[in-house]
Formats: sequence, C-alpha cells, structure tokens
Amino acid sequence: MRGFILNTVKVRDEDLIVKILTEKEVLTLYRFYGARHSYINVGYLIDFIVEESPKTTIKRLRNVVQIPFDFMFDLEKMLDYKIFVSLLNNHLFDVTKIDLFYYNLLFEITKKMNTRDSKRLLIESYVKLLEKEGRLHKENICFLCEKEINEKIALVRAFLPAHERCIMSDGFEKEKLNLLFNEKKSLLFSDEEINRLWKIMNLGM
Repeated sequence: MRGFILNTVKVRDEDLIVKILTEKEVLTLYRFYGARHSYINVGYLIDFIVEESPKTTIKRLRNVVQIPFDFMFDLEKMLDYKIFVSLLNNHLFDVTKIDLFYYNLLFEITKKMNTRDSKRLLIESYVKLLEKEGRLHKENICFLCEKEINEKIALVRAFLPAHERCIMSDGFEKEKLNLLFNEKKSLLFSDEEINRLWKIMNLGM
C-alpha cells in the first residue's frame, strides 16, 4: 500500500502515531521505534504494510519504504510542500474515507515540483481543491455586502471574493484571478502577488 504522511505525533520514547493519506482512506497507525526503521516525515510518500495488533485497537505501520522525490534536497520547495501538506491535514481532520482526488493532487504536485515554482504550483493546486469541493467562488460578488465587484477583487480565507473597502485589503486584477480560477494558471501574477496569495492560503483551507 502507498500513501502520503499527513502528520506524525511522537508518543512514548520514539514511537509515533502516523496519519497517512492513501487512495481511498486516511489511516491512523502506530509505528514502533527501532534502529532499522527508515526516517519518515510529513509529506513523504511511502510504501508500507498495515498490521493488525491483538493488543490494541490501533493498527501498526510496518515495512516502511520511502519513495523519494526529485525535489527532496531543495529546502525551500520542501518547506513549501510540507506547509501545504500540513494545511491539508488540518482540512481533513476526522476524515477516514476519502475521494481519490486528494491522493492524486499530492502525487501530481510531487511530479511537477522539481520544474515549477513551488508557491505557484501549490496555489494552483489549492484552487483545484476548492473547485473539487464546490467552494471556488468565480462570481464577482462580495461575500460581505453581496454586491457586485467592479474594480479589483480582494480575497480572504478560502479565496472568498470581497471589495477592497469591505475588508480593507488590496485586491487583485480580475483578469489574473479569472485565469487562475478558470484555467488554474498563475502566470499573470507578479512574485509579490503570489506571496500575498500564499499568505491568504496559509490562513487555512
């Protein structure tokens, strides 16, 4: 079985509770510490076996093999990727059964990250997630005053649109947001604007 590590929590000694996103479900497994055990961390893609345990209700994580990424030694890209995975973990809180979309989204990110700007790729991936969940608001209607936005569009958490004056924040040009929301392309945004979008995304999925 393969899956992405969403979270790890250290328990007694060096044992871990590990949360893993697979193609069909989110697993919570117990991993015993041992000298032979490979190092695991948030965001890693691993091949593993789930073992039943008669002594506890939580199943065990065994025979872990890490599947490397091309960008693993690029510290900036790896940090951005781990931030995205941590946000996804919080978003999937208490989820067990899951759509294949989420596994495929992370898999697609890991395949493209080496040749793409990390923040642009992750923002585009986030927009895909919002659209999948029916939370992508493409209409130019302010979520606060419910009136049409005829100038620049400001964004809040989950990329909800608003008037600049309603949330006292600088907006983005409609043409740029239309390309991002409809075609999942961030190429029209400047690096400064990408950093602003990144900060908004980091408020939570």
